[in-house]
Amino acid sequence: MGDSVFLPLEDYFSRIGRRRAVVLCQLPLAATVTLIVFLAILFNASSLLDRVFIVVLLLHVVILGACLVLPWNRLPTWSFIFIPVLDCLALGLLREVGGPVLSVVGLVMAFPVIWLSVSASKVRVALAILATLCATVASPFVLGHQVEQSELIRMILFPAIMGGLAITGHAVARGLIKHTDRLVRKDRELVRLHGATKEHAQLLDTVLETVNVGVWAMDTNGADILTNRRLRADRSWAEESTDAVNPFTVGTAHSDEERKSPADLAVRGASFTNRLVRVGDDEKQRTFSAAARPLLGEAGELKGSIIAFTDVTALVKAQTARDKFVATISHELRTPLTSILGYLEILDDQPNPAFMGIIERNAERLLTLVNDLLLVASEDLELRRRPTNVSELLQESVKNARPAAAARGITISMQIHGDVAADVDPGQFSKAIDQLLSNAIKFSPEGTQVVIGLRGNNGEVELSVRDHGIGMTEEEQDEAFTKFFRADQAMETAIPGAGLGLPLSKAIIEAHGGTIGLTSQPGSGTTVTITVPR
Repeated sequence: MGDSVFLPLEDYFSRIGRRRAVVLCQLPLAATVTLIVFLAILFNASSLLDRVFIVVLLLHVVILGACLVLPWNRLPTWSFIFIPVLDCLALGLLREVGGPVLSVVGLVMAFPVIWLSVSASKVRVALAILATLCATVASPFVLGHQVEQSELIRMILFPAIMGGLAITGHAVARGLIKHTDRLVRKDRELVRLHGATKEHAQLLDTVLETVNVGVWAMDTNGADILTNRRLRADRSWAEESTDAVNPFTVGTAHSDEERKSPADLAVRGASFTNRLVRVGDDEKQRTFSAAARPLLGEAGELKGSIIAFTDVTALVKAQTARDKFVATISHELRTPLTSILGYLEILDDQPNPAFMGIIERNAERLLTLVNDLLLVASEDLELRRRPTNVSELLQESVKNARPAAAARGITISMQIHGDVAADVDPGQFSKAIDQLLSNAIKFSPEGTQVVIGLRGNNGEVELSVRDHGIGMTEEEQDEAFTKFFRADQAMETAIPGAGLGLPLSKAIIEAHGGTIGLTSQPGSGTTVTITVPR
């Protein structure tokens, strides 16, 4: 809706140009006068022989010509008022010179009177009345006509009538202008409000499409009113991932309130927060936290509901990992502590050096676990690099690991291609090798083999540890380097560990500017490969 719908005539005239505006206002008068004069000549051809009549007609032609040729755009804005004033005077002369035949010309004076008076200016009203009075009173004297007593009434009444017309036109014009101004203001306010509403809608749409929360507004039948990108993506994923209850649809037929989907509860106007719902099967399962509020009308009636779905899968996994870690670390700490306390009680009764050795080994085990916890939690690992024979480090680590491997009937095979040296921290690098060897032995079945390879090429040292153990799924491989992560099968088979081996090795290798990765197949074993610059 544009402003032009309610613009006043003066604004409209300013748009089309002042010359066109003046001509447009003059044309009705010129056309009417032409018609009247044509009819007068038709019935009284002798009028053409009257020189005064011809002069008065030429005066009308001159006024119309002035409307057409004068540079109105360069003249003052008020200069056009001379045209209707001259029109009044010319019409007065034409009325007087035409006699009874052209008496109707007096009525045509309403054109210039209205032209002058239809404005907000009271001065123009006064000017219209004055021009009418002059045209009526002065015309007989200018033409030298004798004014009869009967004409005096006309000379008084006619200006009064035209004056009343001018005042009425002015009053109507002012009312229209005020009304138009109000409409213009309202129109502009509507335009402003429309722009503000559109901007607010765009802002809301941007916010909804930006937040990583699925937002769903539904009516009382469960039909969509509004959904955002996140909700549509989650709904599409849920449809493809499970045949069970889909929380992003309405219509599940559970009678148990606890098993109803959030959408079924919300469509009835229920209000809730932090309602957990799991979607998908096995490793692909995702957990959502749903919250809903009813959408009420002005009278408090239910118009629908708004539900927000937040993907809390990572949070739930973190909580599960925390619980597993607490259980694991409690076991890892309790076992050596129980052993230490037990042997200390025995030593109270009968001192035995062998028992002291057991206590010392368990204390060292505890110290190692605590040091590993501190190391994996440290953001900055301090290294003391020096040129080191990595082949010797590997052989030493294998030597230390052989007793544990032999106890389970596991053999360790080394494939070392010559002496390989690198600029590393011997202590930390050995710790990484020890962790990889320990994992390979723990997760390998009895009677299998662990293969270790070491080679140096292209300015890098590459070390690999391959076992024939239980292996890992793709999802478990994605989490393998996460602190405290332990695969479900490792937990089920009670393989000892705190989930620190791979994260600790990763921290050490990356501190050396290297990389670590693994490949695995369930039931076929795992290969871990590390690469560090020489």
